[in-house]
Parts: sequence; C-alpha cells; structure tokens
Amino acid sequence: MNRPNIDPPSNVINSHFSSIIFLIVMMVACGQMAQTIFVPALPAIADSFLVSAGQLQAIMACYLISYGLFQFLYGPASDRFGRKPLLIIGLTIFVIGAVCAGIATNYNQLIIATLLQGIGTASAGALCRSIPRDYYFGEPLVSLNSYISMAVVFSPLIAPFAGSLMTEYFSWQSVYLLLAILGTLVLCLIIFKFKESLPKEKRRPEAVLASYRFVLSHKKFKSYLVCLVATFSGIAAFEAIAGVLYGQVLSLSPLWVSIYFVAPIPGYLAGAYCAAKLRDNNKSTYRSVALLGAGALFLLIPGLSNLVIGWSLLIGSVLFFSGAGMLFPVLTSAALEPFPRHAGVAGALLGGLQNFGAGIAALLIALVPMHGQLNIGALCAFMVVLVILALNYARTGTDLDNSDVAVQ
Repeated sequence: MNRPNIDPPSNVINSHFSSIIFLIVMMVACGQMAQTIFVPALPAIADSFLVSAGQLQAIMACYLISYGLFQFLYGPASDRFGRKPLLIIGLTIFVIGAVCAGIATNYNQLIIATLLQGIGTASAGALCRSIPRDYYFGEPLVSLNSYISMAVVFSPLIAPFAGSLMTEYFSWQSVYLLLAILGTLVLCLIIFKFKESLPKEKRRPEAVLASYRFVLSHKKFKSYLVCLVATFSGIAAFEAIAGVLYGQVLSLSPLWVSIYFVAPIPGYLAGAYCAAKLRDNNKSTYRSVALLGAGALFLLIPGLSNLVIGWSLLIGSVLFFSGAGMLFPVLTSAALEPFPRHAGVAGALLGGLQNFGAGIAALLIALVPMHGQLNIGALCAFMVVLVILALNYARTGTDLDNSDVAVQ
C-alpha cells in the first residue's frame, strides 16, 4: 500500500476531510433526491398531462437508465481531463434538465428533461467514488466512503417529504425548480470551493476500452464489484416489493406501510457508522456478511411456507440493510484502493453496474409471480451466496501486478 511522502498536520487533514465530506454529500444529494422527489407529484403530473399511471413509471426508468449508463462515460473522461471539468459539465446539464422539467408543457418534454437530469447527475454518481480515492487510502478512505454511503440512502428518504410539501403548497413544477436551485448551489460549490483532485501530472491519456480492461483484469476488484452489485440488488428488490407486501397482502394502513418501509434505513445508517469506526476491515466484512445472511433467512423461512409475516419482513430487512451499510464502504474502498490513476473508471464501474444490477433485480421481482415473501427471501439468499463466493474468490491468489500501485 502506498503512503504519502509527507504527512500534513492533523488539523489540516481534519479540515480537508470535513470539507470533502460536505462537498461529496451535496453532490450525491442531487442525484439521489432527483430519483424520488417527484413521487408525491405524480398524481398532479398525470392530471396536468392527461397520462396514465403506467406511463408515469417511465419518468423514474428514464432517469435511472441515463444516470447509470452515463457514469461509464464520465469515469474514464475524468481520468483524462480531471474531475472538476466533468462535474461542472454534468451539473450544468442537470440544472438545465431540471428547469426544462419545471417548464415542460407536455409529457414528452418532461421525459426528455428527465433524461437530461440523469445524464447530468451521472457525473456526481461516478465521481463521488473517485474523488475520495484521489485524496485518501486505508482507514480514512473507508471512513469517508461510510459517510457517502449514508448520504446515498438518506437523501432519497427525505426527498419525497420535500416533494410533497412543494406540491401541496405550490405546484408539481416547483419540485423541479427546487432541484434546479439545489443543483445550482452544488454547481457553485464545485466552481468556487472544489480544488481539482486529479492534477495533470497524475492523469492518464489512455483509451477508454483499455482503461476498462485494465481495471477489470484485477481479480479482487471484480470480486468486490460482484459483492456490491449483489447486495445493492437485494436492497432494490426489497424496496420494489415491500410496498405490495405491506399494503396489499398485509393490508396495513398507508401510515404503517411508510413506517415499515422506512424502518430499515436506520439499520443501514448504523451499519455504515460502524464501518467508519471499526479499524479491522476483515472483521467488518465478516460481520456484514453475517447480518446479510441472517436478514435473508428471516425473509426466506416464512416464504417457504407461502407466508407473509410482518415482523419477519421487518427484522429481515433491518438486518439485511445493516449488513449492506457495513459492507458498502469497506468493499468500495477496497475496490478503489489499487487504482489511484484509474479511480474514475473504477468508480464508474462500481456506480453504473450497481444501478444496472438493481434495476434488473427490481424487474425480476416485478415479473415473477408472487408466492408470499418467498420471492424476496430467495433472491436475497441467492445474493448472499454470491457475496460469499466472491469474497472467497478474492482471497485466492494475488493481484499485485494488476494495479496502479504495481506499475507506478
């Protein structure tokens, strides 16, 4: 593991660490809030444009597709041209998309504006993983990624509340104008407060495909990538089916559906906080896998008898989310650490494939006929098995000659 030649004073490190956390959390908030802030406004949008509820599902789908795919472009481009120019371009596109959505006069215009928003925030989605690696490694990198992981989950949670207030007191258009204001604020922070984290002398003018081949040739990176995609897919699948199980199968009131739906989030935050405090990454990984496995079993066992049990879903989801919260920062840091010169490509792969895998898992849950809570239990159990197999694969052999550290 590389260490810097000169250790700056601790007060400088702490100040810089805090400013980087704040900046990246704000970047992440733009993309994550844009995913869910418009949900309370959907009935008003439907009435305004005279479209069906089924058509409205395309809004989130278009956003997630562009958000996931364009990360694969921003990552390698940032390795060549630097992080700051790509963030400025991306956030500018996001603000334009949000304004266009707010003034859209028909449904097609809204869809195009949504695509623009995803294209723009993809820059933050990819580089929120790359920028920390530009500055840190080891324990500080895990700690920083823990806070980023909390923001990734917490932002979509509060966004619908903001969206409901804006829709209630103003209009559905005001939801997108709020996003434009947030995007402009973050854009100003990037322009005036963010100092380029990848100076010219550290950039690699390498072909995009060659960069991706280099990163994907790293055995441990591929293993950790599988772990992260599998775990994130389990979370996305649960979120896709939880409302149906709580609302339609168990016939809970909307209030209790909301409470049960939000209950796993504190578990995720607690897991991420523990990952930031624990100094032994191996212990963190073992504990996270144990929590994932326990959560999957709580979901699976009643499902084997075609049952849906509220407390089982609650406990299982809290345990699974807690394990995910602990696993994400540790393995994200471990995956990025070997690539100080390819952090953009590595971050794009981590972000893009996690979103793609999550979309596939949610689609599978929606397409397969429901058998109590068996579907989600079996899928989560399968994902845990994938995590265990991938971690075991990562421990065999060495990757020292396949990393930036080895070729420096």
